[in-house]
Amino acid sequence: MSDGAFSGRVVALLVLLGLALAVVPTLAAGFVMCGVSGCTGGGFGVSTDPGLTRILLVVAGLTAALPLGAYAAAHRSGVLALSALGLAVVSTLVAGLVIGSDVAGCPRTLDSAACRDESR
Repeated sequence: MSDGAFSGRVVALLVLLGLALAVVPTLAAGFVMCGVSGCTGGGFGVSTDPGLTRILLVVAGLTAALPLGAYAAAHRSGVLALSALGLAVVSTLVAGLVIGSDVAGCPRTLDSAACRDESR
């Protein structure tokens, strides 16, 4: 087995590990975005926290990129470091899409003004 093929497998496994670990902050962001009752507001009403939602989405992206970034640093690879940065950005955006968040950290189903009012 050549070093290039082995390295590619390691990179792929590190990306998969990062994506698996990023599920936890993504789920936390989804919970924080809508609160206990969910985005419909049944029961206790809607309770949003757009600031914390954005922070958790960024944490999800950084978590996804961390294993690959550590590997890039250990091997002093600029290409892998740029790949880790791209993975962080894409993972953050995809996590936001998956939980239904807009760029402000509010649910896409809720008006932004109403979201800001609920977060107080």
